[in-house]
Amino acid sequence: MIGAIRNPMERMYRRTFYYNFENEPILYGRRYTWLCYEVKIKKDPSKLPWDTGVFPGQPQYHAEMYFLSWFCGNQLPAYKHFQITWFVSWNPCPDCVAKVTEFLAEHRNVTLTISAARLYYYWGKDWRRALCRLHQAGARVKIMDDEEFAYCWENCVYNGGQPFMPWDKFDDNYAFLHLKLKEILRNPMEAMYPHIFYFHFKNLRKAYGRNESWLCFTMEIIKQCSTVSWKRGVFRNQVDPESRCHAERCFLSWFCEDILSPNTDYQVTWYTSWSPCLDCAGEVAEFLARHSNVKLTIYTARLYYFWHTDYQQGLRSLSEEGASVEIMGYEDFKCCWENFVYNGDEPFKPWKGLKYNFLFLDSKLQEILE
Repeated sequence: MIGAIRNPMERMYRRTFYYNFENEPILYGRRYTWLCYEVKIKKDPSKLPWDTGVFPGQPQYHAEMYFLSWFCGNQLPAYKHFQITWFVSWNPCPDCVAKVTEFLAEHRNVTLTISAARLYYYWGKDWRRALCRLHQAGARVKIMDDEEFAYCWENCVYNGGQPFMPWDKFDDNYAFLHLKLKEILRNPMEAMYPHIFYFHFKNLRKAYGRNESWLCFTMEIIKQCSTVSWKRGVFRNQVDPESRCHAERCFLSWFCEDILSPNTDYQVTWYTSWSPCLDCAGEVAEFLARHSNVKLTIYTARLYYFWHTDYQQGLRSLSEEGASVEIMGYEDFKCCWENFVYNGDEPFKPWKGLKYNFLFLDSKLQEILE
């Protein structure tokens, strides 16, 4: 990590904020990224930021690199879980994305949200891939909304007691950038990183901190008496940060808009980190009821709130509409590792208790579906 600048600025001047954070989709002359940050310690009773500050970018080092150098240099305890939010004038460049993904892989006690005022070269393939790579690495990527601009103004700007004043076309610019980012991130990912797989798919009975849903899928076209492998990929929840849509909804949205044809028969297989929640189970069941040409098999690593009768009924509704619901065993985890993880040719390493947890979850599922 770099060592040129370790400590952040407390705040920036008003004209600096307005000039660098203007959310006009295409702006010339704003070459450097400015980064306002908020760091919270998860489960802190105060629920207040542990730290806030500002990093300006420089020609040789971008603001993201300064933050990572400062954060890692503080030697913070690994047993605490940190929630980091960046409010950036530009989204990270591909080189910074590579460093950020390495950082997230090395620091599993950190969650990162990146809220960008603007999208840098959003029409370029490398920059679009960089945004997808952040998403794949587990970072939440979104466009800054009015509340976040106001938060930065109040906490990271010498504002003289004046309120934040949006500029002309502020809402139109946000709407354009929000839809553009949604377009970039809406398609399935090719694969996930190993630390994501091991963290989110471990079949623990009590999986604290696993608030996201991840879904690996294969899709086959049924032709006469045979099937032809066609597509595969990975979805995670919150592709659209505002709707907070779960991975199942992300799949259905993409499938219905880009893939589904009434004249084709499909065999779809899901491998999910959590079984569908009540709302998602209902939507998937309704989808299957409307589309008899789609057959669905769901292998799930864990059961979501399996002791609640409402969630049990959600699983039964899936089964009633023809979906096959099963618990992931060793072979299923191995299949996911080999087909949906950037595994570097390393073999799948089962964790302690995998078989025991499988047997427990499988017995619970059978009780629910009987």
